[in-house]
This record gives sequence, C-alpha cells and structure tokens, in this order.
Amino acid sequence: MKRIARNLLIFPSLALFVLACEKEDDSTNPPVEPTPTYRITVGVFILDGGDYTDQNKDLVFDTQEGCQSWSRTAQADAHSSSAHLHFNAAKNTSYDNASETIAWMEYGPELDQPSIDATCNAGNNGAPKTANKTDYTADKNFFLRIKSVEEL
Repeated sequence: MKRIARNLLIFPSLALFVLACEKEDDSTNPPVEPTPTYRITVGVFILDGGDYTDQNKDLVFDTQEGCQSWSRTAQADAHSSSAHLHFNAAKNTSYDNASETIAWMEYGPELDQPSIDATCNAGNNGAPKTANKTDYTADKNFFLRIKSVEEL
C-alpha cells in the first residue's frame, strides 16, 4: 500500500471513483403545466324555416378521454325496415379555449356497441368534426354548436 498526499491511501487492487452530479438550474426548464380537461356539451340542431331548432340530442365530450360513444335512433334504412339504433364514437377530442372550438375524430355508425368500440379503438374510417360557440356547423342533416364548456 502506498501513501499519497497526507491521508489518502491507495490500495493497488481497489480503486474508488466518486462522480458528482450538478443539480440542473430549474429556471431554464420551467414546469410544464398540465393540459386542462374540459367537458364540452355540443347541441344538435336542425334548420327549420330559417331558425335553428334544438333537437335535445346533446353530445357530451370529455377531452383527454379515449373512445366516447353514443347512440341515436335512426329511421328505416338499407339494413333495417324499421327505426333502430345507430352507434357512433369519438376520440382524439381536443378543445381550444382561445377560439372556443372543439375538434374530434368521429367513427360510425355501427349497429351495436361492441362494433363501434372495435371501430373506434382501431381508428378505422374516422371523419374529422368540429364545432364552436358562435357558429352552427353543418354535419350531414344537422348543425352542431357548443352549448357549454366546463373545465374539470
């Protein structure tokens, strides 16, 4: 064993290394604010004689949620001769508080809940949709407009 300096001993078969980490300066990395979660209620309207009439079939979306589904009664069509349910779903729902606009990817319709769940989860054949607080946005035979926004 050799003596180096005053009180430092070096053993030939043992070497000890100490690494020190410097703490990062937090002023250069400000904390990331979490994205707020919103619950947005979108009204469904028809245009009747120049006036928009609420159909009382609101769509309610929570941002930052996965697939969110709903059903509506559809009239007779190619796959049923009587009224029946159609299922739709939305995902990738976001809300821009500055422009008061919601956007989502919509899937469906499907004829049952398991089918719409599978379609939405797979992301097959989605259609981009938007609505805002000031305008009525055409969506097939209906018009959409945000009725309320709640930060959760």
